Amino acid sequence: MNNNITIFFASILNLINKNRSLASSVIVLSIILISDSLFHQLYPQIISLLEQFFNINKDAHGAVDLTFAPEIWGGVLATVLGTLIIVIAIAAESTPKLMDLFVRDWISLIFIWFLILASIHSTIIMYYFEPMNRLSSVMLNTYIYLPLSSILSLPYIFYILLYSKTDNVIKKLYSLNISDIKRLKQKPIQLTMNDIKVIEHYQYQLMSTIDQFDDLLEYISFKEAQTEIIRRVGDTVRVYMMNKDSYNAKFFTATDTIRNNPTFRTYIEHQYKDIEDRKTFYEVKSFKMMGNAYIRKMENGEYELASLIANEISSVGLLALELKQDNLITDINIRFNTFMRFAIKHAVRNNEPRNLYNLAFHYSTLLQGYVDKNKIDLLKMGYFYFKFYSNEIYKQAANNPSLYFIVDVLTTELKKISILISEKNWDIELQEHLLKEILQLDNPPDYPKDDLDQTVNNGVRVLQIGLALHYIKIENFDFAETIVADVLDDLAYFDNQTYLNLMEGLYNRIRFSGPTFWEDTDRGNTNIYYSPDSDKIDDFKKILSKQMKSRLEKLDRDVQFLRLELDKLNSKEEKTPLEKEKIIDLEEKINTRRKTFFIK
Repeated sequence: MNNNITIFFASILNLINKNRSLASSVIVLSIILISDSLFHQLYPQIISLLEQFFNINKDAHGAVDLTFAPEIWGGVLATVLGTLIIVIAIAAESTPKLMDLFVRDWISLIFIWFLILASIHSTIIMYYFEPMNRLSSVMLNTYIYLPLSSILSLPYIFYILLYSKTDNVIKKLYSLNISDIKRLKQKPIQLTMNDIKVIEHYQYQLMSTIDQFDDLLEYISFKEAQTEIIRRVGDTVRVYMMNKDSYNAKFFTATDTIRNNPTFRTYIEHQYKDIEDRKTFYEVKSFKMMGNAYIRKMENGEYELASLIANEISSVGLLALELKQDNLITDINIRFNTFMRFAIKHAVRNNEPRNLYNLAFHYSTLLQGYVDKNKIDLLKMGYFYFKFYSNEIYKQAANNPSLYFIVDVLTTELKKISILISEKNWDIELQEHLLKEILQLDNPPDYPKDDLDQTVNNGVRVLQIGLALHYIKIENFDFAETIVADVLDDLAYFDNQTYLNLMEGLYNRIRFSGPTFWEDTDRGNTNIYYSPDSDKIDDFKKILSKQMKSRLEKLDRDVQFLRLELDKLNSKEEKTPLEKEKIIDLEEKINTRRKTFFIK
């Protein structure tokens, strides 16, 4: 019984919320009728007080000319409505969806309906004063309604002027959406979720606000306002995530409202079932909106705004980890990978790496969240993605040399995370696996490295050496030697002295790299090549020298063995066709032995 009553009242409230204009007119009409009735009943006492304190004679009111009242009311109404129409019409040119907000604003609806119904009240009094014989209504309208409306008109005009400002529109949209999000937790609302129409109404309310934010973001040119919109969308998603566990499970049903929304219109049935099971339609809607906005801002050269969008997505991901809403992480990874794909395309087309530079930072922040929450599989996938996109960038960098730096940036982020997991004492085998991923960043598949010193940025090697210095400091010499072994692969392309000279250049780069650049960057002046463990360079050199000596000795032995076999075959006066082929093969092996030996 109690539930039925609750559902009834919730349905009424829902109906009122859906039809605010009609509801406000009924509310105002009820107030006028009730106030008129009460004033009529209390009229003798009121008149007595007026005569006592103000010496006002009630007989004087019978002689009042009521024909002026409708005209005054008409003037007040025209002034307010005229101002309202002009302000909204002008503001709507720079702020779309303003009218949508206005028709949901209780203050505006109630005040406008009060002016309309109070003016009708005065007209009725004028024509039916004598038959109705209600002098009380005359006084109520003339001395209370009319002065009240006149006094409130000016503040209301100022209210509308402020209301139409872009930043206030954004705040209003945000507050309305947050109100809707929190309302869904209320028990009466949850009980009404048996009605599919109620579910569709609230789904539409939430998703339409995201669409409104998207329209505003595309339409408004002011950077400050765009920044506010992006932040508000991020805040909205986070508030929703913190409240959704309290919702009725039926709210996440893939209704026609979801299916017909442009975001989901291309989905097939199993995808609708997926977002229904994972309860993620709203987050996916928001992510798609943010993703489209990211591409627009990137293409327009608005790097800071694009970076802010990536930051908000990363922040949502960290909150999902905190709330243990792991089903969202897949969508967030997809979003970041999509960002990377489009950012690479944009960088190649425009020789502009800044978006990738900023994006790597925000993606890395998410990966660090995986470390904090011990999400091993997610972190391993993150390393894989970074390696994959590094390889993609390498393939494109021959014609866009500025992109080599992005590989350095990606390596920096993974180096930072590897140091973090070593400090947290993660499983050694896992650390080794992730280390090997980093060591592949400077050696993408099918990349010709014969001219390494001329065409490839050696920053990756600087960062890998910096990581080795960290391992030396914590006395993890096995990992340090693993890095040294990989660094020695470059000996395949240089003679010994040239290689040592190149390595000395890398050492000096580490020694003279402070924690900050001498110039400003998109990350302030942080120097990604800085290593706090530069005092361990001599230890690194000792390990490298030892390995280099050992490997060169082994290489010499291998070459000597091959030469002995070749000399033996050449010493024969008559050689079989098979022996001739063997000689050619041995000569080729000797000529390429250095490369094949060092690159395994």
